[in-house]
Amino acid sequence: MVEKTLLRKGNILVMLINLGIEMKTIIAGYKGGKFAFVLFVVFSICFLLPILFIYTHASPESRKFLLIFLGFVALIFVAGFYFQHTILKQAKKAESLLSIVSISESGISFPEELEFEYGTLNMKAWWSSSGKSRSYHVSREFIPAGTARASNIPFINAEFKMLIEYEGSGFVSAPAVRILSEPYKDVVFLFLTEKGKVDANGTLVLSTDNDSAQVIVKGVEENITGRVYSTLNKARKVKIAISAPESAYEIPVAEGDNFEFSYRMLPEEKIIIAGGYEVIDPRAIKRKLGKQYVVMGHGEFILKGTLDLPFRRDVSEIMNFTVTLKEKDEWGF
Repeated sequence: MVEKTLLRKGNILVMLINLGIEMKTIIAGYKGGKFAFVLFVVFSICFLLPILFIYTHASPESRKFLLIFLGFVALIFVAGFYFQHTILKQAKKAESLLSIVSISESGISFPEELEFEYGTLNMKAWWSSSGKSRSYHVSREFIPAGTARASNIPFINAEFKMLIEYEGSGFVSAPAVRILSEPYKDVVFLFLTEKGKVDANGTLVLSTDNDSAQVIVKGVEENITGRVYSTLNKARKVKIAISAPESAYEIPVAEGDNFEFSYRMLPEEKIIIAGGYEVIDPRAIKRKLGKQYVVMGHGEFILKGTLDLPFRRDVSEIMNFTVTLKEKDEWGF
């Protein structure tokens, strides 16, 4: 029998599952939750009441301008209210569904048959600035491979890839299932397998007139590992970072002068991530994985070694490496 424990951490519900196997299920929730929704409503009321008071005491000429302004503001508030309501509704759907499912070695089982589509969920996230304000943006694209109706979704060992920097910018691409049946419509499940192997073997040579370093790199099971030998005079340190061709962001791995490093490119256990389609995003995933930075998955990656030089351009070299999944599962619906 599966033992499930529900814990709430802030606005996130985490399901701890005792399966006797290595698997973890988490819900990527909406930061702020009900408090943000209540705060939005209170702010809207407090903002509109003074304007309505001014409108009732204004001259006919001024009322025309105020009426146009009120209409514009009302549209913004209605759009914001709808967005907040939709986000909270989807978060509640995911929480409700996760409380009744059964998780086993074979996958996810529902009390009844549900209709869903299966395929790949791609997400990209970035920040934009306007004056003193900053906004977090997420684009999502679900690429369906088919639809099915069943009471069980098997855990699929398929390729995934993600890179998420400290503030949540980056991308996620993972096998996913999107529920189509009410009352759980638009709840999505992402599957992250722990299987795979790092294929890497090479040496980076970094040098200037005064400084030099060698970075010897190899793959060991799920880890990219290396040893740095350096002779530094003017350089501050040697830095190691990992990136991906799909993103301009670099994830710091290690730094120093003479040191060893090892970075695991896959999770230590199977992971199922659940959330509302409009709720789940790279920042929430990073937060729930408990990491400052995330770079993991399958496919091609880039390792970069850099001589950190004061008052001049750094010297860098890169090498590509791959993470392969030899035994891939296919959707079995």
